[in-house]
Amino acid sequence: MIVQENVSLAPFTTFRVGGDARYFVSASTEEELIQAIKLAQERKIEVFVLGGGSNLIVSDNGFDGLVVKMDVKQYRAEKTDIFTQAAVPFAQIVNLAAEKSLAGLEWAGGIPGTVGGAVRGNAGAFGGETKDIVKTVTSIDIKTAKKVTRKKEECGFGYRESIFKHNNEIITEVVFSLTTGNKEDIISKVRSNIQYRLERHPHDFPSAGSVFKNVPVENISSAKLRYFQESVKTDPFPVVPAAKIIAEAGLSGYRVGGAQVSPKHTNYIINCGNAVAGDILELIEHIKKVVKEKFDIELQVEQYVVK
Repeated sequence: MIVQENVSLAPFTTFRVGGDARYFVSASTEEELIQAIKLAQERKIEVFVLGGGSNLIVSDNGFDGLVVKMDVKQYRAEKTDIFTQAAVPFAQIVNLAAEKSLAGLEWAGGIPGTVGGAVRGNAGAFGGETKDIVKTVTSIDIKTAKKVTRKKEECGFGYRESIFKHNNEIITEVVFSLTTGNKEDIISKVRSNIQYRLERHPHDFPSAGSVFKNVPVENISSAKLRYFQESVKTDPFPVVPAAKIIAEAGLSGYRVGGAQVSPKHTNYIINCGNAVAGDILELIEHIKKVVKEKFDIELQVEQYVVK
């Protein structure tokens, strides 16, 4: 295990912003991950685990602790189950499921990031969610360096939520449970979802995916809901897309420094080339403020801020 110091985190994030990690380790085995955790314990510093770098904003001050870049990427299918380590890109699991004629992951076509990130944030799209296919999740407790395996029911899944967002554990392995399906139908649905994202989401500039969670209709007053009635969708319960709310607030194209609300999809903030994390965070606060003033809606940030 090689420990580096003062490593820029910007290249490891899809936003391409952020300061340095005080210490940085690339863990290619579970044993190296445990070594890194013990090193952080000895030095009494915090640990942050970096996956695909999407859905993430690293502050300009960086991280004054140990960043572990997971590089353990083994996975396999057995009957209708897929066994995968957390650092595997979610797209590879979607492709494996299609190759093996396994249904249940079609909704994830085009979703960026790693398996661990998808489980941690209960990623979802087109009415599907990661929790729908989770069988078990194994993690390592940062305080004890011991492994814990939980069944789906024990993972505290909610809308873009899980227990792993709030406890001090690192997801290492996941078992997904799928069903047998028609290979051609599965591939067709995956490709359709990927094409939908390519056409409607901004890909010309760095971003980190959707900034805000969609808003449950129950959180919008009846007086304000009339603005969005035709935009309500099931995801997986009735919500108003955050993109629609931000657009109706007149914020499409709004810019702070090098960060801009994407005119193509207003729930994306894009790095126009010279943004810093401070620009992005200031723009997020401005969006929240304007939406609150205009619609009395509290937008919740989906992305994780490392500072």
